Amino acid sequence: MKKRKKQKNPLHYMFIAYILITFVFASLYSMPFTRIANLSFIDSLFVSTSAISVTGLTTVNLVETFNIWGKLLLMIQMEIGAIGIVVFISYGFMVIGKRMTISNLLVLSKDQNQSSMKSIRRLSLSVLFTSLIFQFIGGLIFYGQFKNQYNTIPEAILVTSFHSIASFTNTGFDLFGNSLISFQKNNVVLFVTAALIFIGGLGYPTIMEYIFSYKKKKSLFTRINMRLHFSFMIIGSVLFWVLERNNAFKHLSTFDKLTNSIFLSVTTRNGGFAPLDIAHLTLPAILIILMLMYIGGASSSAAGGIRLTTVSVLVAKMIAVIRSQEDTIIFRATIKRTVVDRAFVIAMSFLFLIFFATVFITIIESYSLDLILLEVISAITNTGLSLGITTNIHSMTKVILILLMFIGRIGIFTMIYFVLRVDKQKIKYVEKDLAIG
Repeated sequence: MKKRKKQKNPLHYMFIAYILITFVFASLYSMPFTRIANLSFIDSLFVSTSAISVTGLTTVNLVETFNIWGKLLLMIQMEIGAIGIVVFISYGFMVIGKRMTISNLLVLSKDQNQSSMKSIRRLSLSVLFTSLIFQFIGGLIFYGQFKNQYNTIPEAILVTSFHSIASFTNTGFDLFGNSLISFQKNNVVLFVTAALIFIGGLGYPTIMEYIFSYKKKKSLFTRINMRLHFSFMIIGSVLFWVLERNNAFKHLSTFDKLTNSIFLSVTTRNGGFAPLDIAHLTLPAILIILMLMYIGGASSSAAGGIRLTTVSVLVAKMIAVIRSQEDTIIFRATIKRTVVDRAFVIAMSFLFLIFFATVFITIIESYSLDLILLEVISAITNTGLSLGITTNIHSMTKVILILLMFIGRIGIFTMIYFVLRVDKQKIKYVEKDLAIG
């Protein structure tokens, strides 16, 4: 009897898709028609990985390196990275009139963290158009702020479009040369940028649920994301206000201090833009930034980190253990054991990767631990903030950061399923007690 061929996990195809698109764009950035300065392949690969993972870290000055074609390619890659390669592939199927198969939909569902085929069909049709609408509205407001700073209308439109896309996709790339430091006192630019980052970090399923099911009871996924998204923004804003109002923000007016505190709280959970040189922040503020980067935004969003739902499951499990409860409960709903296990694996995997990457880079580089640690966490959480060392790091360090950015974007489980052959364990062993703590 002919043995049936084992079907590959959809995550396998997703991994291959991200690898291919990263190298394709890296090759394009290396070509003369996209740049105005020399660019090594490792730097082009770094920029390509940063764009597809919507991170925003860069080893080169984008303004001095790329021409208009290079910048347009970056905009396209940021869109693909934020919305998802597989969503764009699904649009390709629709354009050529080909019906998506069940296997195609399975890959798409994995990319967007959806369990229902019905929901993934609707999501794939709506996500791009919704994203473009938010970016267009943001762009109109930005144009009014940027137009007087540039000599030509096309140049102003390019910078406006680039910034609007980089904001909504949570990438953090900029064409200003100093992130948003020159706009530290421009409350319109900071508030609109923060709004786009915030919405982009909410997650497409959450956005779609509010658009199409506004009056209906929200799903557990949406309720967790909305509550934690707002909570962390408020907590972060208050902490940055308290810590920096008489330090890094002391030269600002009271309202500007408030604006910069809110912006810093939003951008540290994956926006990547900085309204000031973050090296001027106090050490407690830097530690808070590290924690917010680690937490990140919502699942199925442009944001990275371990994600809000992961944090909520871990906290709920901790509370359940303290109360001697077997079930992990959130909003009167019992969370599946497999979900709790996955949350633990994600959180611990991030910590292990951060630790080992930091150790390796401290061997290669002579920078202090705080500079390296922030760079590492920024890469794996796809945040894009830096204390200013990215342009001067060794090639081996670039390779490590590339791997971290890539893992942060595709997810720990995609990496595990691609690298390791994971089969369900059918053997059960004797249960034993063990003293811990």
